[in-house]
Amino acid sequence: MSEGFEVKRVKELLKVKEPITIGPEASLREAAKKMADHGIGFLPVVDEKGDLVGVISERDITYSFGNGKENSKVKDVMRTNIITVNENDTVAYAARLLSEHGIRHLVVVNDEGKLVGVFSIKDLTYGEGALFSIIF
Repeated sequence: MSEGFEVKRVKELLKVKEPITIGPEASLREAAKKMADHGIGFLPVVDEKGDLVGVISERDITYSFGNGKENSKVKDVMRTNIITVNENDTVAYAARLLSEHGIRHLVVVNDEGKLVGVFSIKDLTYGEGALFSIIF
């Protein structure tokens, strides 16, 4: 007799309902402060219309600071090759994307392609619905 597993959707594990973002004109120091204030290591970058234009991580900031670019703006170091997952995709699919791309965060979008959150590798390991709680 096999046990059935409940299929979890990405939106069910999102901890923050309103994504924390930053603009491309912000300084790296502002981005670092926002990350520190919220206890996060990744920010979607949105333009004045709220459209997603890039992402920046704590690693991007650390690399920039370490290479003498501490006075740069977010737009100077953000990554524009954004890997997204739909909020209705399965957690298993999101986990596969994280693994395949060797990343720790995915931008979550809705069916209209609008930013709704960030899915982190931490979402797979902590809290209700996490892989650990599903397996054990």
